[in-house]
Amino acid sequence: MDTTVLPRLDPDDLRRRPAAYRPPRRRRIRPLSTVVVIILSLGLALVLAGHRWLPDVGEWTLALESFLPWLGLLSLLLLIPATRSRSFLAWTAWLVPVVVWCFVFVPAILPGGATATGQGSLTVATQNLQGYNGSLSASSALIAQDADIVALQEMKSAEALNELAAKYPYQQQAGTVALLSKFPFKDSESLALNGFASLRSLHATVQTPSGEVSVYVVHGASVSGGDHTARDAMLSDLQGRVSQDTSSRLLVLGDFNAAPSDRVMDGFNQQLQEKLASNGGFGFSWPSKFPATRPDHILSKGLNIKESSVLAPIGSDHLGLAGSFTF
Repeated sequence: MDTTVLPRLDPDDLRRRPAAYRPPRRRRIRPLSTVVVIILSLGLALVLAGHRWLPDVGEWTLALESFLPWLGLLSLLLLIPATRSRSFLAWTAWLVPVVVWCFVFVPAILPGGATATGQGSLTVATQNLQGYNGSLSASSALIAQDADIVALQEMKSAEALNELAAKYPYQQQAGTVALLSKFPFKDSESLALNGFASLRSLHATVQTPSGEVSVYVVHGASVSGGDHTARDAMLSDLQGRVSQDTSSRLLVLGDFNAAPSDRVMDGFNQQLQEKLASNGGFGFSWPSKFPATRPDHILSKGLNIKESSVLAPIGSDHLGLAGSFTF
């Protein structure tokens, strides 16, 4: 009987042989994570793009619009369920609020100022003092700007005005706000905005060497417990006055108690321009220890923005703002 001799198998040879082909397991889409990402992403996009149409429910709406740019962080949180979902649809939905955020905020926060043209120049600064009683000397971040025009809010005493009289001989005060200028005033007056007569707003026509500039200084009414009715009425009143001002060059500066994304600022944004920070960013000015929003503004019309910046702390809970213009 014939016998067949089988070849001897080398153990090393077996180890070198490829394993049997196994088709890769198909990753399963997790429907719950997909649904969560789609709902939250689209909801976030709607809030970012249409927050002005949300019902005004006082403190909640005020906080939402004051800190609106920070909602972009929610997109980072949504990365977790988007990754777990393993769904193309979820990733597409996640991109929607990211694109909306970029569309809403990126144009305003890009670095750089407008092209500086014109023979005239003007530098301005604004600072909420919050009862600050320190010396506003040339070493302070505010006065070190050597601005032509300085607006002050929450000024509890006239000591700052007296101290700066030599540097700024032309001054106008209305309650706790003041305007200091190196140039004379053609006219100046306190403004009664929504009943806040001679307390929180003033107007002056400043005669600069290159022409007149109409200047408004304002400190928006305080917001208490989410009730911003008085502030809204006051700022709406000022918007109406600005729209009727026929001056070719105009400035509105101070503490508005309203962020750029607050719906009450729409009336200003339609008439005036603002550059948040020439080096880029949101130019947050409050609170000074950890700036998270921007209630302070320098708005202009008929002036070319050359540069804008946020000043270093001087002891107030607000950071000051500075801007330079040509015309």
